[in-house]
Amino acid sequence: MNLSGELIAILTTLCWSLGIFPFTEASKRIGVAPINQFRLLLAWIIISIILFFWNDLTIIELFKTPKPYHYLFLGLSGIIGFSIGDYCSFTSFKLLGPKLGSLYTTFAPGAALLIGYIALNESVNLIGILGMLITVSGVIWLTLSKKDSSAALKIGFIRDKKGIAYGILGALCQGTGLVLSKYGMDYYSDKLPTMHAVWIRLLFAFSAAFIVSAFAGKLKSNSKPILTNEKNNLPFMFFGTLLGPVIGVTLSLFAIQTLEVAVAQTIFALLPLFVLPISFVIYKEKITTQAVFACIISLAGVLLLIWRNRF
Repeated sequence: MNLSGELIAILTTLCWSLGIFPFTEASKRIGVAPINQFRLLLAWIIISIILFFWNDLTIIELFKTPKPYHYLFLGLSGIIGFSIGDYCSFTSFKLLGPKLGSLYTTFAPGAALLIGYIALNESVNLIGILGMLITVSGVIWLTLSKKDSSAALKIGFIRDKKGIAYGILGALCQGTGLVLSKYGMDYYSDKLPTMHAVWIRLLFAFSAAFIVSAFAGKLKSNSKPILTNEKNNLPFMFFGTLLGPVIGVTLSLFAIQTLEVAVAQTIFALLPLFVLPISFVIYKEKITTQAVFACIISLAGVLLLIWRNRF
């Protein structure tokens, strides 16, 4: 019966919604791989500075405080959720556009529910399942609307099978990563502070991204557009990083400490509904009647989830 968890989850969704747009712009300018690689490094540096000055932790303490199981589960969470999941999601946003690409975050609650049931022994009753289904159905209706598809086409985004595949895979990875985060933070006696958990996730995430880039022979080609600020991508990457992996992800880990992962992930799945008005402001993408009704349906599903979680 703690409303703060739901409010934090909603704030998380708002941050991620706003962060999609600068990342989409940056990805359109220089590609997804350089942005995903360097924004993880930038986020890790920012979190390191915060921990160093705010929590008064030395460099040695940053690495020595976490236990091996923290590194294991939070490291896996960072690689699966950030390195793989976000790369897939950004590719989807680039191809489909923020509104259409964000639809596929609705697959994340299913992944979180399944993994949470297997790994954390969490349960969701029939009311909770109904709330998730209502939320997901509303968002799906929004994006399958032909009028919304036409509106997206007018601003240069099309429905693309590759974008759909990347969107689904990204959501599954992010749902799985969130469960691993909760396991790494909460299921041992030596619990790790939330910011420190984010620090570990980002450490493994950017390390994995750079290692893959090096083995693929693309480290130099991925670094050049960032180091030279090609097409003025850095301001977009910086603001996207603050809103996404720094503020948004930190809030998401606070949220899952008071909510079941599947419930938190379902609230995060409201992302397309937040993206809708933002897309109208930035891209002048028309809001249709179907979109309004889809928003009402999905919000009803979230209210049902919150009611189920409080009583």
